[in-house]
Amino acid sequence: YIDRITAYTNEKVEFTKTVPLSGNTAEVRSEVVSKGDRIPIYYRVMNESGQWRVYDVVIENVSLIANYRTQFKEILVNQPPQGLLDTLKKRVGSAS
Repeated sequence: YIDRITAYTNEKVEFTKTVPLSGNTAEVRSEVVSKGDRIPIYYRVMNESGQWRVYDVVIENVSLIANYRTQFKEILVNQPPQGLLDTLKKRVGSAS
């Protein structure tokens, strides 16, 4: 996802509205305007001790949390939890 986001240059970001989800969560909706295209990016935020923090990003209707949950589930079907942790450590190490 970060590759797609960083590929944008000189585009305009428009924040369209905020939608309350529950007592301490909300969705901040935005669109990246690029050459006439409008790409929706929604930030799901949570208020923790007076600070709003992003806990999920939805890009073109794909949630990062849902995506990771699916990937983790596939790994856990075939491996114990330690296998998932080892896989994540390898991926983080190779990104450095």
